[in-house]
Amino acid sequence: MGYVKEELAEPNQEVKGIIIGLEADTRLKRALSVCTNIEFYRYQIDFKLFKGV
Repeated sequence: MGYVKEELAEPNQEVKGIIIGLEADTRLKRALSVCTNIEFYRYQIDFKLFKGV
């Protein structure tokens, strides 16, 4: 985000970040509590396996 803000964004353009993970642990929750413009999204994988022909 720092690189994007300094090198790519326009002077008045807002930079936002996203963290994607399986789950949030205590360290991540604490870090996000003091960071602005960063959101956390959990992912879930669900699939089915079927026997072929």
